[in-house]
Amino acid sequence: MLLLALRALALLALAGSIAVAQLLPKPLSAEWSYLALALAVLALLAILGDWYLGHRRMRACIAGQQLALAHEQQRTADLTAQVQQHERTQSDLVLAKRTAEAAVMAKGEFLATMSHEIRTPLNGIIPMLDLLQGSGLRPDQTDLVATAFGSARQLLRIVDDILDYSKLEASKLELETVGVNLRELLSLVIRLMEKSAESKRLRLSLNIDPSLRLAVRGDPTRLRQVLSNLLSNAIKFTERGAVTLSAIRKGETRSHHLIRFEVRDTGIGIPAEAADRLFQAFTQADTSTTRLYGGTGLGLAISQRIVRLMGGTIGFESTQGKGTLFWVEVPLLKAVGDMVSARVELSDAHMLVLSNEPRLQQRLKFALKNWGVNAAFADTTQDALVALRDGVGKASKKPFALLLADLASIRTTVVALHRNVRRSTDLDNLRIVYLRGNESPPDEVVEAGRVLVLPRDTSDAELRMALSAFLADEARVLGASDDAIVEATELVLSAPESAVASKLRGRVLLVEDNPVNRMVAQRLLDLMGLTCDAVENGKLAIERLVDHRYDAVLMDCQMPIMDGYGATRLWREHEEQLGASRLPIIAMTANAMAGDRQKCLDAGMDDYLPKPVTREQMRVTLARWITQPAAPAIAPAIVSPPAHSVAVQSARQPVVNAPPGKPRTSEAPGAMQPLSNQFIRGPAIDREVTEELRDVMGDDFRSLVKVFLEDAPGHLAQLEAAALGADLAAMTGPAHSLKSASANLGATMLSDLARTIESGARKGQLAAPELRVARLAQELYRASDELRRFL
Repeated sequence: MLLLALRALALLALAGSIAVAQLLPKPLSAEWSYLALALAVLALLAILGDWYLGHRRMRACIAGQQLALAHEQQRTADLTAQVQQHERTQSDLVLAKRTAEAAVMAKGEFLATMSHEIRTPLNGIIPMLDLLQGSGLRPDQTDLVATAFGSARQLLRIVDDILDYSKLEASKLELETVGVNLRELLSLVIRLMEKSAESKRLRLSLNIDPSLRLAVRGDPTRLRQVLSNLLSNAIKFTERGAVTLSAIRKGETRSHHLIRFEVRDTGIGIPAEAADRLFQAFTQADTSTTRLYGGTGLGLAISQRIVRLMGGTIGFESTQGKGTLFWVEVPLLKAVGDMVSARVELSDAHMLVLSNEPRLQQRLKFALKNWGVNAAFADTTQDALVALRDGVGKASKKPFALLLADLASIRTTVVALHRNVRRSTDLDNLRIVYLRGNESPPDEVVEAGRVLVLPRDTSDAELRMALSAFLADEARVLGASDDAIVEATELVLSAPESAVASKLRGRVLLVEDNPVNRMVAQRLLDLMGLTCDAVENGKLAIERLVDHRYDAVLMDCQMPIMDGYGATRLWREHEEQLGASRLPIIAMTANAMAGDRQKCLDAGMDDYLPKPVTREQMRVTLARWITQPAAPAIAPAIVSPPAHSVAVQSARQPVVNAPPGKPRTSEAPGAMQPLSNQFIRGPAIDREVTEELRDVMGDDFRSLVKVFLEDAPGHLAQLEAAALGADLAAMTGPAHSLKSASANLGATMLSDLARTIESGARKGQLAAPELRVARLAQELYRASDELRRFL
């Protein structure tokens, strides 16, 4: 504005000077002209100053623009450099990722290779030692073999720990969800640890919260792995005292039960400074621990990761020198309808326990309380008789339904007890269960009826099932009169892992390049009664399959010339071209990494056996795929049934050695009826079948009986677990095996019961499966008692 005013003033001054010069007289006009000229000069100077300032502003603006442009160019250059650096970083990260993935793949391949290489020789060690244990060695030799066998199994467990850890590191460990019975699972864990505890003279006990739902869904294998590891550690670090496994109900949601498992010991405890690193891999409380107690330090790290995969937590409380409590809290899915058991419950049962052994009393007191049993205890025979008579003599008291007597406590008075009970008409309905150790009850006691004899070390789960079936008015449930006699039976249970394969029938092609593994597998197949041909690679296997008929193929995966995967794919294509029926091909491989099973199935194989293969694993797997012919058996002789029972025979049964196409049959009084309508009674063993088999087999007959006696409890345990979970599909395999094996030995009653269970389970129409299995268990114990006399 000022510059505009100066410009205007300069123009006015110039115009005024011209006007004054023209209009005013000369003396006066000259003065005004000078003034106007001065103003014009000033205006000109102002204009020049304005031009200078404008030019300067323009130069400053241009300089600013140039500076801004320079800054922009610098920023552009910086951004370009940053983008290039980002691209280089991204490229480095991609390269690092690929390198890491390659390292993981290399690690996985290395572990898979090491797994295969370690398991391959173990497959030649563990099964051979297992076979050697049952070959009639001297006691000192048996001890040596047992030590070697235990060491080999320990080595296998270490290998499995390392593989499990690698799977967890690679997030490859997957959990399954199946029906689980917690009591059976916990009892199995206790049973597996009993020998370790006994060797250190430790008390090992199981406590289960009475309010705990036993039927859940989850991964039983991994849960058992965690609890076994915690229990094993507790036993390892405890020199005296007790180790207790407890299961406690913590709460529930609409879909889950929250369950807390506790393992408490009275061991050395854990120092406070070691607490933070206890769950780290390859770490133990201190370096001396590994030297003193052994172990890899992986168990707790693996357990923690498995528990986290389950959505649970794990922790511990410890006082050094006094003991440790490890706890695991996991949510387990509710079973459909909570899998309400069809078992006859023991709740409100009135029972008298006769024992003067404190540990047995404590165990039974806790177990019976958990089962809801109203139990009383007596230390002597005299006290027991007083309690029994007092129970029936007073209206205010409920009579005892069962007497549970420890034979070791009443060794000299058992006959007197028996006679006093039988003389008292008020005790006619009393049933007696004897718990025996090495001693057996007198014949007079056993033959009287209403008596059950159980081993003293029977697990809580088995004891409960036996008592449930024994106390249940089974004659009424199954359609017989209320006072039908329950015969004396003997429950002889072996650990399932020690079972020997029962006889199968069929021809198997073994494809295995390793001569040691080939010899092991051939020996196992021979023990099962299977005919075996062996070849060294997949190419030879295809040639054999083209020229011969087989019931199943055991296929190794890694072999020269043609591996198992290629051979299986080639044979499946051959079957498809011919429209032939599918031949069961079972992988038998030392590859035990995550995905190996699926790789075998994707290649067209039907099942998977990881090495080292146990007898039980191989038998169960082959029995699942090899269709067995109906077990031949001589028709049982018709006997006069005892009072209050009904004799039932199969309508038509083929006879051993009958001419082909013309089986001899025995017409029985009526066709086999469903179990719910009949109460089966008759001889446990058909002597004619047994004697004929003895003539055929000679000295091998005793081995066959031993095989049955060792194998049958495993089948029964599988049936009981499946029945408890209402898993009919899982019942078909063990029922089929029992049916065939028992028929071969002349246990026709047992075979008929197993056949009924198998048939109903296959059709999905089996009412009261637990009661049927309980009845089969009684018949199995009866048949086992008879067969044991041949040894």
